[in-house]
Amino acid sequence: MVSLTSPVPATPTKPTIWVTTDLSDPRTTRSGGHPNNDPDDICSLAALLLEANRFDIAAVVYSSTNRQNLPNATDFVQSAFAAAYAHDVPFLNAAFGGFQPEIPFIRSSLTRHAEPIRFDPDRDYSDLSELETVAALVDLAARKPVHVLSWGPLTESAIAVKHCLDTGQPDVLANLFIISHWTKSWIAQGTPETPFHVANCRDDARACDFLHTMAGQGAGFRFVELGSVGQTGVVNGAAGYPGFGAFQGSRLGQIFIHAKFYHGKPDQSDGATFWLMTGQFGPTLSDYPDDGSLDQATEERGRDLFLENGHQILDDLRRRSDAAAAANDPFPPGFLASRFTYVYQYLNGRYYIHVPLEATFEIRDATGRSVMSGRLQPGDHELDFSRLAPGDYPVTIKCGGLEIRRSLTRTAESP
Repeated sequence: MVSLTSPVPATPTKPTIWVTTDLSDPRTTRSGGHPNNDPDDICSLAALLLEANRFDIAAVVYSSTNRQNLPNATDFVQSAFAAAYAHDVPFLNAAFGGFQPEIPFIRSSLTRHAEPIRFDPDRDYSDLSELETVAALVDLAARKPVHVLSWGPLTESAIAVKHCLDTGQPDVLANLFIISHWTKSWIAQGTPETPFHVANCRDDARACDFLHTMAGQGAGFRFVELGSVGQTGVVNGAAGYPGFGAFQGSRLGQIFIHAKFYHGKPDQSDGATFWLMTGQFGPTLSDYPDDGSLDQATEERGRDLFLENGHQILDDLRRRSDAAAAANDPFPPGFLASRFTYVYQYLNGRYYIHVPLEATFEIRDATGRSVMSGRLQPGDHELDFSRLAPGDYPVTIKCGGLEIRRSLTRTAESP
């Protein structure tokens, strides 16, 4: 049974937030070797926990996605996030105060079985007995206003809204304030002709369409659509930051900097949803309509404001990571290497290695002959497979005192 008891009482200056994230265990992969879900949610959650004293975090609902056969990520969430937060929070409280002693992490109802639950606009959602995490959100909204931060498909939010409409609960609807990252965009993935052609909308298109349509019709809840500003603004605004190495000192800082350090930047794109709420680092809630609409000018303005504040965002996170580093007990290198080393073929058909720490790698062909090797700095690295024949290639990576073995398959169609 989901507990709705918040570890600390909400105050007028500390908004209640409920996070739905498609976060999964990065050690479990889909076809091609990439983690089942984008590790940007891992990076974003670490950032949120470093900033947790700004909010009353009622729950973080993980694995809220539409991936089939998604393995249970509870072990990863507990060993990484729950452990890191419990370890760092005494030092964060000593420096800043206001951090709740525990964060409720709850596995989503959507992916507890092999076939994920998707939204059906024709279904009557009066009965939420099989949707425990949605029922818990509705119960919370029956008692107080809550900001629902959506870091993936809008399925759970759509079901919550449909339940309130089906059961005639306008007061609960009025307490729901949904803030969605990238379920519409004019400038990234989406275009002016196809603004909803973005990953988080495509993953459950009926939920996406329902919420945007109902919000536009004034159904009684508030809905802010941020578009791509997390990626195009917050993440790209981190380029050239000189202090990335300082995040090594704390456990939450390590997760933030190592979970997805792509193209020289930590990818906390979903974090735009809570940075917006702080009112200090770029656009604010008042800069966006609350009926789910988004025009190109608003998306571009939000992007530009986050770009301008990218280094200030990292400075604030760094101050908090530095405070937590007073514990002088970061995660050991093997912990990071075992969770955040990825060897994969991406959607563009190209091949990559991501390592959280300095590493060496070697790739052999089916006969055991070495065809590629070298040293790697932390981050992502594209591999040139263009001269290799189709076939399977075992990959060995030495990182953090571990020897990690993976395999890549070169197809005839690959670049």
